[in-house]
Amino acid sequence: MRVFRQIIVVGVGAAITFSNAAQSASAQPPAQSQDSLALSNQLELGPNVRSTSNTAAESASQAEQSIALNPQTSESQQPGGGNIASTPPTGPEQASKPQQAAPASPSTLSQAGATPLKGLPPTDPLQPSPSPLNNVPVPSAPVQILRGTPNESFPPVPPRGILDTKPPASLEPNPNPLQFPTNPEDVRIEQTEPITLQQAIDLARRNSQTLQIAELQVQQSRSALREQQAALYPDLNFQMDASRSVSAGGELGVRAQQRRLNSEANQRGEPAPQAGQNLGSNSLNSALQLSYDVDLFGRRRANIRAAEEQLRFRELDVERQAEELRFDTAEAYYNLQNADGQVAIRQASVRNAQQSLRDAEALERAGVGTRFAVLQAQANLANEVQQLSVARRDQRVAQRRLAEILNISQSANLTAADPVEQAGSWRLSLEESIVQAFKNRPELEQQLVQRDISKQQRRSIQAGRLPQLSVGGSYNVQGQDPDDPNPFAARGWADGYSIRASLTWSIFDGGAANARVKQRDADIAIAESRFDQLRNQVRREVEQAYFGLESSFENIETSEAGVLQSREALRLARLRFQAGVGTQTDVIQAETDLTRAERNRLSAIVTYNLGLSSLQRAVSNLPTNNLSDAP
Repeated sequence: MRVFRQIIVVGVGAAITFSNAAQSASAQPPAQSQDSLALSNQLELGPNVRSTSNTAAESASQAEQSIALNPQTSESQQPGGGNIASTPPTGPEQASKPQQAAPASPSTLSQAGATPLKGLPPTDPLQPSPSPLNNVPVPSAPVQILRGTPNESFPPVPPRGILDTKPPASLEPNPNPLQFPTNPEDVRIEQTEPITLQQAIDLARRNSQTLQIAELQVQQSRSALREQQAALYPDLNFQMDASRSVSAGGELGVRAQQRRLNSEANQRGEPAPQAGQNLGSNSLNSALQLSYDVDLFGRRRANIRAAEEQLRFRELDVERQAEELRFDTAEAYYNLQNADGQVAIRQASVRNAQQSLRDAEALERAGVGTRFAVLQAQANLANEVQQLSVARRDQRVAQRRLAEILNISQSANLTAADPVEQAGSWRLSLEESIVQAFKNRPELEQQLVQRDISKQQRRSIQAGRLPQLSVGGSYNVQGQDPDDPNPFAARGWADGYSIRASLTWSIFDGGAANARVKQRDADIAIAESRFDQLRNQVRREVEQAYFGLESSFENIETSEAGVLQSREALRLARLRFQAGVGTQTDVIQAETDLTRAERNRLSAIVTYNLGLSSLQRAVSNLPTNNLSDAP
């Protein structure tokens, strides 16, 4: 009886295995090689996740696994129809350490058309149908990583200051910055556009409000400099006054004279004569004044130099904001890739759980399985569906975070079009990286500029305590035309001029000037202390990014091995369970281990890319290195 039971168990397992193998063979194209089968059996994170730690032996092992696995298992490990597949290295230099290879410019990344992610079967009641927001694009061809210098553009900055990537016009934001949506239709997502990292950085530079504010502040500083430079030239003023006046006092005098004449005429008994009239006067007075402040002790020059340094400070701040924006955009883009990959991994986990449930039900129907195993598989599937829902939530949040940074249209959404792969390498040593950071970071130069501003302001205050000399002259023309017909009255045109020189000296101001000088001295000391503080901070940022990059590079190789081992363990656990010599718990544990390994590999690649971006941010703010050679 025991022998008969074993024969039934082996027969059922063999039937399931051969049935699945036949379906898998019929689903593959006839001309497809075992190598391509191996790649199709690997899990894809939407876009192909490429790494450099695979060997030919690993590829052969994967090919053997793809033949042995049933179609449901193979399909369950392909969420969205793409792999976190490891592409065989094109050369030994691709697996070099950060200090042994130059970084690849993301400008070489594929910009091929996006292919929608294959979701789970829409008829599956346990699996929600993927929405268009969850489609992850897949590149049409492998991408070759080119080599360059560690300070090459990331991506390159063209002469116009923006990338010529031609992003879709539908992503352009409303030109009205005061737009205030009031209807749900104004904020409803109507389209989803896949964009590359280059396009994302391009859109950020075009649309960022932070960068626009920084550029406006540069324009303000430039106008303030022009205002100070105006003191180099003399002031020329023209003034003209035209007036007609009739004196009220003259009218009172005429009335008094008339009363006197009336009194005298009454005494004589004669008619009173008429007194004179109160006559007005017309005048025109024009003056042309020229004045010039003679800068004896450099006060004017100090103010101009302070304005020049303030303009330089604002320009450096634009550079800092632009690089910070580039880093934030790259970080949000990599986080979106990570979210896409998590969705793909969770979809694979759901498929694996569905396959385990089908196997458990098949064994139960054959009489060699237990209801407990079926319940375990159902509970595991429910948990995986829940985790997939959480991953999709995180994916949508990452999409909107990137849309916020890029300031795109309110009715558009974004997906990552670039494949999840190592963005490049770093060939500088740690010491060389630190020195480059000291040379290139504008934050350090900003503190030195701030110190120079305080020095020029102190010089202006000190010069203001010394004698100030100003010279000037005026030329005026005056004309009068009184109503008085008297030929001897003053009338006609005349001109005149005046020349003056003024010397002022503030001998005592209660100590106000000395107090302002001490304030500027404190500002100078503060700028120097902040420079020292920032120098230490820059070094820490470089070292932290450098060590993180090395660690992530090693984790990629380790995670690759973990994925291969976990995939093989799941294959064996499923075969043992189908043959009746294993348990459902072993299969569930193997599925959990594979999911963890895939997530670790995705995390290692994304962390590596974030580390590389952080190191580029910490070392070089401008890819062209057009800052001063030394602070």
